[in-house]
Amino acid sequence: MRGGKLVLFGIVFLAIIGTLFATGLIPRLMREQTLDASHKKALSGVPNVYYVEAQAAPQTENLTLPGNIGAIQYATIYARVDGYLKRRLVDIGARVHEGQLLATVDTPELDEELKQAQADQAEAEAAFEQAKASLKETIATELKAEADLSRTKTNLDYSHVTAARWDNLAQRGAVSLQSRDEKIRAYNAEQANVTASGAEVKAAKSQVEASRAQVEVARAQVVAKKANVAKVAAKKAFQQVVAPFSGVITYRKVDAGDLISSGSTSNNHELFQLAKIDRLRIYINVPQTFARYLKTGFPAELQVSEYPERKFIGTITNVAGGLDPNSRTMQTEIQIDNRDEALMPGMYAQVTMIGKRTAPWLKIPGTTLVTKDQGQFVAIIDGENARFKAVQIGRDFGDEVEIVSGVKPGDKIIVNPPVDLIDGEKVAGQPMPSVPDDSKKAAAK
Repeated sequence: MRGGKLVLFGIVFLAIIGTLFATGLIPRLMREQTLDASHKKALSGVPNVYYVEAQAAPQTENLTLPGNIGAIQYATIYARVDGYLKRRLVDIGARVHEGQLLATVDTPELDEELKQAQADQAEAEAAFEQAKASLKETIATELKAEADLSRTKTNLDYSHVTAARWDNLAQRGAVSLQSRDEKIRAYNAEQANVTASGAEVKAAKSQVEASRAQVEVARAQVVAKKANVAKVAAKKAFQQVVAPFSGVITYRKVDAGDLISSGSTSNNHELFQLAKIDRLRIYINVPQTFARYLKTGFPAELQVSEYPERKFIGTITNVAGGLDPNSRTMQTEIQIDNRDEALMPGMYAQVTMIGKRTAPWLKIPGTTLVTKDQGQFVAIIDGENARFKAVQIGRDFGDEVEIVSGVKPGDKIIVNPPVDLIDGEKVAGQPMPSVPDDSKKAAAK
C-alpha cells in the first residue's frame, strides 16, 4: 500500500516536471528557431516586410457642416409716410396673406398737401383751356388777314388794269391827264394796301405760333400738376401698411398712437418683421475639397436637435460660381419644404451632403506612404521585389488615406517600408497581422 503511494507520487512528480519542461523549453526552442531563421534572412540580405492589400474606398463622400436656418423671404416693414399710428391690426405670430392690411397711419398734413395739388391741377387745366381759346382767336385773326390780303390783291389787279386803260386813252386824247393820274394814284394806293395786308398776315401767323406755344406750355403744366397729384396720392396710399407677401409676423415694435417717421434709417423704428416660412433656406460654406460635387438639384439632409428621430431632406438650389479666396469655401444655398412648419427660422442645423465619385478610389494605411522630392509614393511587392509607385492622394484621414491613382485593387503595399529600401530590391513579405479587439479597445481607452 505504501509502495503504491510512492509510485503514484513519483508519477505525479514526473508529470509536473514534464509539464514545466514543455511550457518552458519548447517555446524557448521555437523562439530560437525563429531568431535563427530571421538571422539567416538578415545574413542573406533579404529584408522582412509586412504588407496590406489595397482595398476599394467608398464610392461616395459625406460632408456634414453647420448652418443656420432662415426664411425663404424676410422683410422688415417701415413706414413710408410721417404721422401717428392710427390702428394696428396684427401682432406677433399672426399669419397674414399678401396685400392684407397690417396698420393705418393718420397723416393730416399729407391730406392737405393732396388738396393743394388737386387745386393746382384745376388751375393749370383752366389756364390750358384759356390758351386754347386764345389760339382759336389768333387763328381767326390770321384767316381774316389772309382774306383781306386776297381782297387787296384783287383790287390791285383791277386798279392796274384801269390805270393802264386810262393811260392809253390819255395818250390818244380821249381823257384828260388828270383823270389818268387819278387812276394811277389809285393803283399805287392798292399796292400799298397789299403790302400792309401781307404784313398783317405775317403778324397773324406769328401770333398763331405764339398761341400754339402757349397751349403746349399750358398742356405741360397740366401734365406736371397731374403728376404731382398722382405723387401725393401714391404717398397717401402708404397710410395703409400692407403685407408684401404671405407669411407670419415675427416682430412688432409699435402701438396705436406712436409717432411714425418714414424711412429705414437707424433713428426710425420698424413697424413689423414678416417671414415666409412655408419654405426655408440655409446657407453653408462648402470646403474646396468637396466643392466639385456641388450641383443644383442634389439632395441634402438636415438634422436638428429638436427632432432627433427625424431627417429633413432639402435640395441644393444655388451654388456660387467661385470660391471665397479668404476661406477657400463655396457658398451654397439649400432650400427645404416646411409646409408643416416643423422648422423655424433661426434654428441651428447639421447639413449632410453626399458626393458621388466619378472614378473608383482605394484606401490604404497612412503608414504606407513614402514622401520623396517628386511627391508621394508607396512601395508594393511585385513578385519578390519591391517597387515604388507614385500615388495621388484624394483625402488624408491620418491613419488612413484615399488614393485617386497610382495603385490598383489587390496590390500588396508595404507597411512602414525601410528607409534604405531600394526600388527593385528583393523582399520577404508577409501579411500584416490584424490587431486583436482587446488591443483596439485598450488603444481607444
